[in-house]
Amino acid sequence: MAYQVLKRGLDVLGAGLGLLLLAPVAVLLGLLVKLSDGGPIFYGQIRVGRGGREFRIWKFRSMVVNADKLGIAVTKDADPRITRVGRFLRKTKLDELPQLWNVLAGEMSLVGPRPEVPRYVAKYTPEQRTILELKPGITDLASLLFRHEEALLRGVPDVESFYVRHCLPQKIELNREYAARAGLFQDIGIILRTVCPAWSFVAALYFVALSASFWVVWLLAAVLAGHPVAPGAGLRVWPVMVLSQLVSLYGLRQLHGMLGCFGGREIRRMAVALGLAAVLQVGWFQLFPQPEGPTGVIFVLAFGLAFVVLLGIRMAFRRRWERGAVPVGEFSSRSPRLAIIGAGPAATRLAAAVRARQQVVAFFADNPHYWCRRPYDIPVVGMPECLLNPEWEAQIDEVVVAVPGVHPERMNEIMTILQGRPWKVAVAGAA
Repeated sequence: MAYQVLKRGLDVLGAGLGLLLLAPVAVLLGLLVKLSDGGPIFYGQIRVGRGGREFRIWKFRSMVVNADKLGIAVTKDADPRITRVGRFLRKTKLDELPQLWNVLAGEMSLVGPRPEVPRYVAKYTPEQRTILELKPGITDLASLLFRHEEALLRGVPDVESFYVRHCLPQKIELNREYAARAGLFQDIGIILRTVCPAWSFVAALYFVALSASFWVVWLLAAVLAGHPVAPGAGLRVWPVMVLSQLVSLYGLRQLHGMLGCFGGREIRRMAVALGLAAVLQVGWFQLFPQPEGPTGVIFVLAFGLAFVVLLGIRMAFRRRWERGAVPVGEFSSRSPRLAIIGAGPAATRLAAAVRARQQVVAFFADNPHYWCRRPYDIPVVGMPECLLNPEWEAQIDEVVVAVPGVHPERMNEIMTILQGRPWKVAVAGAA
């Protein structure tokens, strides 16, 4: 009961502040939608809410007028019904902004299962219908993991059938998982993950680590030079030193992959990024000299300690990621473009072993918590059933199954998916 009261308080506070603070943005978006084709600004659609009650959900219109009469409720990338402005709205999720009004009205929550259209809810099993006991939300765990759903469905011949058969059950299971451990902190975490891109969490961790490294270097340099610490000067230097390092790391894509997946290539890129940051730092303080500014020793020490600290962070995450990993055995192939079924430690270690000589195009994993991750900057696209999408036929030469310990029934299903496809198929670790 206390959770429900706190959750409703969070909903009212969040939706109220959101509508107030984002009002100028909403007005601008409304004008863009109106000017794009002269149609209505908002689109309302009947969805099924808590207890099976129907309500109208509101969005900024992202499709042509009467789009619901021109096709199915599910959309995919390159759907001709999506307008030019609508593509931007959908990519940024700003089309969902009017649902803050649904939240204030009590029809929805900030966090909860995304409400479905009635004809899909009619297909729910009795067990699946238990998620209707929850108030629907603007975002949820399934929304985060299916954030690239339109790209996932691109090229699928029968979009609605694929969605109902493969995507919808996964979403419902994720919502059941959320319901089993629902709590205020989990809701806040989902909101943060919705608002902030994945790399921002890596950036925040690196910001703290690099800031700590800088102050160690600044204090150490003062001790070595034999003069008192100048914290005021340090405060003027610190933002330039740390932000230049973060910008360089971002530019070389060292904030985008999984921290636990790295090798020699990532170490070299990290060193290059920090070296580039050092060049930027020297250039900045040459153009804008500071009293008691950094010396050459500080630039060198800042580079070295930052490299050691970031390497230590990645090593710690790697040990945690590979703890208890089941080996998949040896695998060799001459196919230039590989896809790997599996995205756990065994599959990622396999990718690390072969990527020096071959291109690993993508991972496909049953565990939805791996989706949208980028181990070694290689995307985890979605479930193995995504390989049924004909678009992959021109992008892959070989599929490697690297899922040690998988249930035999599931392995048979995976092999059935791959049967008759134009790729070579191998099972890593198989005799």
